[in-house]
Amino acid sequence: MISDGFLAAFLGINLVVISTVLGLTGIVFNIINITVFASLGFSDTTNISLLGLAVADLGVLVTVIGYSVTYNPLTVQVTPFETIDAVNYVVLGTPHVLFCRIAGCLTAFITFERFMCVAFPLHVKSIVTPKRTTLVVLSIYIILVACTLPQFLANQIAPRFNPQSNVTVIGIVLSPNADQLENFTLTVDIVAQVASFVVVVASTLGLVRSLVTIAKWRSCTSSSSQSLQVSGRDKQLVKMVLLISVVFICCSLPTVVGNLVMIFVKDFNTKGRNKNLFIFVCVIFFILDAINSTINIFIYLRMSSKFREKFWSIFQLRSEDKRKGRLK
Repeated sequence: MISDGFLAAFLGINLVVISTVLGLTGIVFNIINITVFASLGFSDTTNISLLGLAVADLGVLVTVIGYSVTYNPLTVQVTPFETIDAVNYVVLGTPHVLFCRIAGCLTAFITFERFMCVAFPLHVKSIVTPKRTTLVVLSIYIILVACTLPQFLANQIAPRFNPQSNVTVIGIVLSPNADQLENFTLTVDIVAQVASFVVVVASTLGLVRSLVTIAKWRSCTSSSSQSLQVSGRDKQLVKMVLLISVVFICCSLPTVVGNLVMIFVKDFNTKGRNKNLFIFVCVIFFILDAINSTINIFIYLRMSSKFREKFWSIFQLRSEDKRKGRLK
């Protein structure tokens, strides 16, 4: 369905040009996000969750830059294909999927937490504390990293003999139980992806419904300006979470469908007859992951007054310090 020549050109444009632009831009943006959320402190549970999300997005975009390097024509010319394939699969591919799943689970947690805060405000505020939120964020990282370790044990980078070229090159060396280890990690990956996607969709719909219900109730029972002001601040935070969730849903839906297809269609993988189609589709998923990990800073600047104020205070102060340094 897709020729080797077309696939090579498609990979060059997307994994060298577009990935470089998105990767470098996203890395800068997420370093800014991490700096701002760390400066805001950890008394707010949402700041803790969004800080964890920014770290995961940074990991996604570092692997994006890695792919842009390995698929660069200069790298391809001087490096054996087996070595590039090993680096892409083990060093870049597995961590990329890991950070994407961490970001998905954190997005699900953020959306679900905000839904619970809107639907049951009196109960949730006493349950969701900064310490417990920190524990949840760290647990998501630890559990998913632990479940990804079998993938690294199944595929190791080491010298191996290639009978076709009659040379020894650096490539992937499979462990004796590679299939079982890979199947375990793949199962956890798919479960985490589908579960986080379902939670985000359900929580997003619940948030919209709760907002509509609360707005109708407040319009009928209260008309004080103070009440409306508090409601406005709550709505702004909820709208920000909703926008993050919508972006996540739009960027993740094709990947979820693709992974489900991979389960039921045996030849839809890197070793089957539909290898070129599989790689073509995965590159599209890859770009969507990069967009999802890059765009959040614009949402924060537009929707969060605290983030915006801290952002400008940090970078205006640094610009003033540089200006004073030049004068001295």
